[in-house]
Amino acid sequence: MKSNRLIRLAICLIAAMLLFIPVCPAEEAFHIEDAGLDMTETLSVHYPVLSGPGDEALLEQINTMIREDCHIGDYLARTAQLIAGGSLQVSWQGGIMGDVFSCAVSAVGAVENSRSTHVWNACTADLRDGRRITLSELFTDEEAGREQIRTYLEDEVLPELSAHLQNSELEPLPETFLLEPSGLTLLYPVSQLSTLGDRAGDIRIGWHVLKDVLNLAEDSIPDRIGVKQMITLTAESAEQLLAASAEGSLTGIPVKLGDSVQEMTDRYHLLTDPDGFEGGRLFALEGGCFRGVYLMTDDLTRGWENSKVEGIRMDQGCLWGLCVNETMREDWISVLGEPDGSAAIDEEKAEANRLVPGTCDYYSCGEYQLRLYSDDTGCLICIVLTA
Repeated sequence: MKSNRLIRLAICLIAAMLLFIPVCPAEEAFHIEDAGLDMTETLSVHYPVLSGPGDEALLEQINTMIREDCHIGDYLARTAQLIAGGSLQVSWQGGIMGDVFSCAVSAVGAVENSRSTHVWNACTADLRDGRRITLSELFTDEEAGREQIRTYLEDEVLPELSAHLQNSELEPLPETFLLEPSGLTLLYPVSQLSTLGDRAGDIRIGWHVLKDVLNLAEDSIPDRIGVKQMITLTAESAEQLLAASAEGSLTGIPVKLGDSVQEMTDRYHLLTDPDGFEGGRLFALEGGCFRGVYLMTDDLTRGWENSKVEGIRMDQGCLWGLCVNETMREDWISVLGEPDGSAAIDEEKAEANRLVPGTCDYYSCGEYQLRLYSDDTGCLICIVLTA
């Protein structure tokens, strides 16, 4: 039958068409490559593969664990079944931090049957010995760590969840997670927590939220991935902050100044309708990495398809030791130096920009400008990177 021939053809293509495209060199001993299979516009499977001149047995151990934990074999087989008609798109995110690897794999489409759904899988590995890293290793006391997460979810996340969500249960805590320089991301089953766009929910919790329960001892997992540098404002972390800003991005937010607004909304989906501010619009997107983050654009008079990201605004989170609602103005000036300029934000200006009265400090970063807003007490309330 024609469908059987197509399936056999697909299996052959899977064997022959795996492409390995270098995406980000990491430590000298390891590189991440993208194993890619693009069958049609609606059928694709991509996943990470580690390579390098090191121990081949260790590499194979880690790559096998990635494939198993992220169900790559199942997705490749499912792609072959769908070649005659169907949609399945598998992509990944993540990387190497020190000598720890962590990734999340997203599968969208006809994952198990004809009904479209979204599934998260993840893998976090110790590159020293190839073992799987568990959530408990992040904390000095696992139960205290989990309790801190529950408290944060209940106090900060739950009140913000839309009443229109079909699934909005934050507990039990999922065991699927992603480690990133900026925080811990919990990856939920779609049946427990879903977005308005019917995607499986994910919630990023900044490391600064968990600092009292993290195991920050020398050679611990948090220490090895650079958590202390991300939550402590020092000369070294300030250099990282300014370097990222000069590239038009804020660490941990997958967008750059100049990106297409249409492409960003197509990829991440709108959380709410665009809101207005002085001279433009604020876009809130779905996804844990965009919680408390807004993309700033023009007033959209030329339409979304012609609009670019003109600014990135953080109202929550911690960026290389600049922690919103924690860091004081005198502290960042002592590390970053005197700003290139400062401006008072009066009540009228604050209302037009959805802020509170206070002060804005400007730091030039190449072609871009980093703006740090503080309230009348001098506490950081907002970080903005703009062209």
